[in-house]
Amino acid sequence: MSTTTSKTLPWHLKPEEISAKNIHTSQLSQKNILKLLNTKCSTSWQHLKQAHAVILKSGQFQDHYVSGTLVKCYANIRFGNLDLALNVFFSVPSPNVFVWNTVLRGCLEHNEPWKVIRLYYKMVAGDSRPNKFTYPTVFKACTISEADKEGMQVHAHVVKNGLCGDVHIKSSGIQMYASFGCVTEASRILDDGGDLDVICWNAMIDGYLKCGEIEAAKELFKSMSGRNIGSYNAMISGLARFGMFQEARKLFDDMSDKDEISWSAMIDGYIKGGCHKEALEVFNEMQRENNIRPRQFVISSVLSACANLGAFDQGRWIHAYVKKNSMYLDAVLGTALIDMYAKCARLDMAWEVFENMKVKEVFSWNAMIGGLAMHGRAEDAIELFFKMQSEKMRPDGITFLCILKACAHAGMVEEGVSALNDMKKMYNIEPEIEHYGCVVDLLGRAGFLAEAEEVINSMPMEPNAAVWGALLGACRKHGNVELGERVGKILLEMEPENSGRYAVLSNIYAKEGRWEDVAEVRKLMKERGIKTNPGTSMIDLNGVVHEFKIGDGSHPQVEEIYLMLESIVEKLKMEGYSPKSSQVLFDVDEVEKETAVKYHSEKLAIAFGFINTDPGTTIRIVKNLRVCEDCHSATKLISKVYKRDIIVRDRVRFHHFRNVDDPEGFP
Repeated sequence: MSTTTSKTLPWHLKPEEISAKNIHTSQLSQKNILKLLNTKCSTSWQHLKQAHAVILKSGQFQDHYVSGTLVKCYANIRFGNLDLALNVFFSVPSPNVFVWNTVLRGCLEHNEPWKVIRLYYKMVAGDSRPNKFTYPTVFKACTISEADKEGMQVHAHVVKNGLCGDVHIKSSGIQMYASFGCVTEASRILDDGGDLDVICWNAMIDGYLKCGEIEAAKELFKSMSGRNIGSYNAMISGLARFGMFQEARKLFDDMSDKDEISWSAMIDGYIKGGCHKEALEVFNEMQRENNIRPRQFVISSVLSACANLGAFDQGRWIHAYVKKNSMYLDAVLGTALIDMYAKCARLDMAWEVFENMKVKEVFSWNAMIGGLAMHGRAEDAIELFFKMQSEKMRPDGITFLCILKACAHAGMVEEGVSALNDMKKMYNIEPEIEHYGCVVDLLGRAGFLAEAEEVINSMPMEPNAAVWGALLGACRKHGNVELGERVGKILLEMEPENSGRYAVLSNIYAKEGRWEDVAEVRKLMKERGIKTNPGTSMIDLNGVVHEFKIGDGSHPQVEEIYLMLESIVEKLKMEGYSPKSSQVLFDVDEVEKETAVKYHSEKLAIAFGFINTDPGTTIRIVKNLRVCEDCHSATKLISKVYKRDIIVRDRVRFHHFRNVDDPEGFP
């Protein structure tokens, strides 16, 4: 075979051209191999496989820096193939500490903390001695997996190896002990001497907060003379986790410099606390900071806020940002996009993302199946369920929850009951209380109230309020006062502070004209200090979320909105619309009842949408409660009269009004 006289790899050639040009593998130096692995092979699976072949042929696999770097490339999260990385690792002869540390980090990045711990024990049982880069990874694995005994053993190894003074080992040890609730042991590490970098103090603040020791964390934070961005980040994240948003926001606003973690902590805190609108506001403020570019984990969190708010314009802009910046669409980010588009009533775009994802995890399939389910497309959801299995992806409990919800919305009783039975029999998945609750909802919606109650009585666990609540909702729908009264009283005992239970029971009484019973329920609410949750509706317009509630006159266009709504109602009456006054839970005259239902929040949102969008534009609304029967009927007629598609997402499902004579009936 002919050879080239070049002593180094000509880098104008692509890796796939190496064999074609007959470059002799003995002339590939360690430096060139490492350069190849750290550049092209970090992003291209094809290049990596070719480089692997060259390394084996050249004999460079014996070099631990080469073989370790090869393991690192295979463990790259974007390739999603940890098993292959482990196969390469186990073929390395007598791996040194660099190779061991590489595979440990790879396992942690793939969220396999127990594999980290098991491999660590193999490491210490062999010839390799862990170093200061080993222990932070192992401590973090113990923290994630809540392996307290193993964590203490690893700490003993740190002491034995004389590495207690290393700042990064100390900080990761403090965080581990704090996550186990061992604040005393964490404090002891802090007081052990050695280098007391601010990182260690920050870890202790984080530890206090994780254990719920908020005041101790505040005191330590105040006493620190050398606070840095990390100190603020730890406090903001911890305070937000406990719902102390005002204090967290004050610290956030007081920061002279913010890094990406600062913004992420505030955004993530708001989202976990259900403050999605505030999270988007912080994200928009972040965008105005030119030196901050959000990474994938921030993008995924913000997409979750968009999904909950139905903020389609903002979500679509974020997707465009992802494409423009060539962000890798991993399973987490792809699933966040699917969920956002599905909850913004754009199943077509959700499906496009799903189809283009190179790596799909079970939660990706669940998001798409769940999206189809909430839009009432049960048959499509079931078809995707079977396709998922044909592609060797095993369903989990959440998959079956999505299928059961799809069957409930579509009235597919036989299919839903069959799915529950198949969980244990065919898939060895034990049904949980949520699955039984879905079946109760399925049977109740279809009018099989006695069968639904039988499911509750035969459950292998004690039914919770959500299960009884599904049956109560069915009683309201089908007008079964006797059963509804009995179930309602059970719920008022189980959840005396849940205003929704009182409202449904009142609704059942009101529909039958039992005003004395309605008054008794309201009296009980007053005695217990229960306040009803106001209905709110949101609409996204040009990336800004507008919120409406009955009786709220704070919107700058309030006069125009009410005038538009008056015009809409008058036009509907000309088409035969008559307000369903039975939705009003007060014993007042008909005129007052009609006035009350006229100004429900979704009607205000529709009026706002009509004022601020062009004719024919689809109106998308998100409501925090169930859509009432009057608003459903009115919206159906509005869609027809004004030739508009209107999509309303309530607490349970989507309602599509397609500008036709007979859209879907009231669920």
